[in-house]
Amino acid sequence: LIPVPMGPRMPRRDQQAVYPKYCRLMLILFKPWRSVSDLKKGTQSWTEVFDEFRHTCSPAITYILNNMQILHECKDSRDDHFANRR
Repeated sequence: LIPVPMGPRMPRRDQQAVYPKYCRLMLILFKPWRSVSDLKKGTQSWTEVFDEFRHTCSPAITYILNNMQILHECKDSRDDHFANRR
């Protein structure tokens, strides 16, 4: 299963510049919450909270997260392929 959201491009986990944004979005999508304080405590970074979440989430969520990254990598390969054909 690979969720494919509509709208702006999703951040990637393999790009350091947007990794905190990726962490925040994945927590919003996959961790149950009602307020921001359910997602993280005031002093924690999104990266710290996401790393904790990854170690406690279900294998199904880990599988989805990995598939989302693979989808990004496949799109990169497609783009490289067509760029090299010119």
